[in-house]
Formats: sequence, structure tokens, C-alpha cells
Amino acid sequence: MHYVYIAIFGALGAAARYGISITFETGIFPYNTLFINVIGCFLLAIVVTYLSTFSKLSHALITGLGTGLIGSFTTFSAFSIQACDLLLGGHYFIASAYILSSLIGGFLSAAVGVYVSNKLIAGREIEGND
Repeated sequence: MHYVYIAIFGALGAAARYGISITFETGIFPYNTLFINVIGCFLLAIVVTYLSTFSKLSHALITGLGTGLIGSFTTFSAFSIQACDLLLGGHYFIASAYILSSLIGGFLSAAVGVYVSNKLIAGREIEGND
């Protein structure tokens, strides 16, 4: 069942990434990829930290959401190619800004996702819900 979820959610994540990429086409700075990756870091933190605490959600579904949906939504390969293109094109400041904003934005977004998840988990425990 893992593979089915990964395939279904993978198609949805890839389609969402493509849709955002063409909707928000940018100039020299790849805002669309930065946005996708930062949002993906937040969402993965929610899936791994919060959704995985629900006993009614199967491990296969959680894997499908994390690996399939978010794994295909985010794009390290595009980030790498875009950063290299900027560097090779002599856009050192823009490349540095892109690399740093991607790393810092990704870590901060994941941290916010974990924080939000922990608050949701604590709230659920206070209410006594599963």
C-alpha cells in the first residue's frame, strides 16, 4: 500500500509544484522554487510531527504524504541547478541570497511546523482526543 500512496500523492505533489512554478514565474531570482521548498519544509514538519501522532492514520498513508506528496512537491534538484546557474552566470550576490534564504527559510519553516505541531498535540492531549 505504501507504493500506491506514494504514487498517488507523488503525482499530486508534482502537479502542485508545476502549477506554482508556472503561475509564479520569476525573473533572475527563483522565488517560486524558494516558496515551494520553504512551504514544503513546513508541511513535512506537520506530517512527521503532528499527523503521525494519529493512531487512525496508517504508516503507509503518512509515508505517502511525506515521501509522495511533499517529496515530489519540494525540489532540491531545481534549487541546486538554479543556484549553479546563478553562480556560473556571475550573479554571486543573488546566488548567495538564494542559497542562504533557502537554507534559513527551510530550517525556520520546519521549526515553525514542529512548534505548531507540538502546540496542536498539546491541545489535543488537554482535550483528551486521539
